[in-house]
Parts: sequence; structure tokens; C-alpha cells
Amino acid sequence: MIKHKKINNWLIIGLLLILLILFFNSKQKKPLQSISNVVAKPFARIFSGAGFWLNKKIYFISSIGELKNQNEQLFNENLKLKAELVGRNETENENRILREEIGLMAQNDFETEACFILGQTLSQNRKVIYLDKGSANGIKKGMPVIIGGGILVGKTSKIYKTSSEVELVLDRNNKINAEVQEIQVKGIVQGEYGTSSTINMIPQTAEIESGQTVITSGLGDVYPRGLLIGYVGRIEMTVDQLFKKASLELPVQFKNLRMVWIIKGKK
Repeated sequence: MIKHKKINNWLIIGLLLILLILFFNSKQKKPLQSISNVVAKPFARIFSGAGFWLNKKIYFISSIGELKNQNEQLFNENLKLKAELVGRNETENENRILREEIGLMAQNDFETEACFILGQTLSQNRKVIYLDKGSANGIKKGMPVIIGGGILVGKTSKIYKTSSEVELVLDRNNKINAEVQEIQVKGIVQGEYGTSSTINMIPQTAEIESGQTVITSGLGDVYPRGLLIGYVGRIEMTVDQLFKKASLELPVQFKNLRMVWIIKGKK
């Protein structure tokens, strides 16, 4: 009896196994797979959508990064082109000024040194410019500085190896022996208040008039005779009534100077 029960149990187990095998290998239906599909499909959609959204965001962010890099590159290239253009324009301007100045200087009998202006100090107390030539170029203290065919700018006051300082006509420390050309009357030109120059020590009897030409007199061995300083402006008597003095209208706009010539001596 017990033996028959064991046989029956094994038969039942065998039949169940056969049914399970047939059930899973059925070509028409796969119930477990269908169940898994039903359960997994919503999650698959969620993860698929999230993956697509994340991929789009990553692509968008990377595109922004690439555009930013491209914009920075274009910006830098634009700046470089602008700098090169400015450099070319500056070179052309310097060459033009040099050609003009050389043409004017050909009329003079001076040995000169062309200099470009590095900077300037145009305060009330100091009126100086700084040049790119110094003792290495044979520049010495007290040399006259001009522009054009002989318009006085000032004189060298401090000399360094590769640069120099020029005391302008406007500087109060710069006293210039001058002459009113039309009447051959001597006087002293000096800066006044840091904004203008005057010609002083003119004899009371001198027939000085506005518009007359003031040149260097050649006295004192600093400035050669005949350099143009300016033109007579307003005339008045000095406080002690012993002399006349006049304001000067200068032909030079010092703040706009780019290039000057240092007179090193006669040819």
C-alpha cells in the first residue's frame, strides 16, 4: 500500500513536470512573459522617456559649451585683428609725420635727431615731454627741440641713456632770449601760470603791435637765432611801468605732438 502511494506520488510529480514543460514551451502563448511584459512595460516607458530627456539636455548643454568656446575664439580673433589694424594705422601715421617733417627740415642747416614722444606732463607746475632718444644717441642737456621747419618746442632738461626730458616753451623755468622780428626789439619769453607764455622786458618806447612775430634772438648760446616762438598777443605795461610785456599766441598744440626734432648742432 505504501509502495503504491509512493509510485502515485512520483507519477503526479512527473505529470506536473511534463505540464510545466509543455506550458513554458508553448508556441502560441507565453503567459509568464506576457505578465512580465505587462508589469515591466510602464517602467520601460518611464526609463526610456527619462533617458531621451536626459540625452537631449546633455546635448543642449554641450552645444552651449561649444558655442561659448566658438564665441570666445571669434572675440579673441576680432581683438587681434583690431590690434593689428591699429598697429598698421600707427605705423602709417608715424611714416606720414616723418615724411612731412623730413620735407620741412630739409630747409634748415641744423644737424638734428628725430624723436617720438613717449609721454608728457602738462600740469600747472611742469610742462615737459619725454622722448625716445637719450645719451646713447648723442643727446645732451640744453639742446633746442623743434618741429617743422624751425618752430621752437623747448629744450632738453634731463638726459638718460635711451630717453630724455624736454622743458617746453610753456614751462615757467624755461627762459628764452627772444626778439620781435619786425622791430628787432629784444625781450625774454617765459611760461606763465602753466597755460601760456609771455614776452617780457620790452622797452617802454618799443612800437610793439599784436600779430608781430617773436623769434629766438640767438643770445645765450642755447637757441640758434631765427626759431619761431609765437606771435604777439595782448600788450600791457608792467606793474612798475618800466617795461612792456605781451602775451604770446603759440603755433604749437603741445598736447597733440607726436614727433619732434632735437637740434644737435649746425651742419
